[in-house]
Amino acid sequence: MNEDEMLKWDGFDDAIIGTAQSWTGGALIERLCYDGEKMTGMLEEQGMDRVEAEEYIQFNVIGGYIGEMTPVIMWKALKEELLGGSQ
Repeated sequence: MNEDEMLKWDGFDDAIIGTAQSWTGGALIERLCYDGEKMTGMLEEQGMDRVEAEEYIQFNVIGGYIGEMTPVIMWKALKEELLGGSQ
């Protein structure tokens, strides 16, 4: 499937960073992947403060499940934060 056929969130094209793959229901699904920080920044540029932008993304974007092809958001984190410093 190419990027033009994938489901996307309106108004956030500039935050697309690629695709993500995962197994869902026995099939390999490829979805658009967005940069969460970029999305937040885009909303801040439209006049929201950071808290409002993050809440908007949580409730209106992530909370708006549109099927198994729903895009994903990538949030950058330090490896230590993800692995608990066990490395």
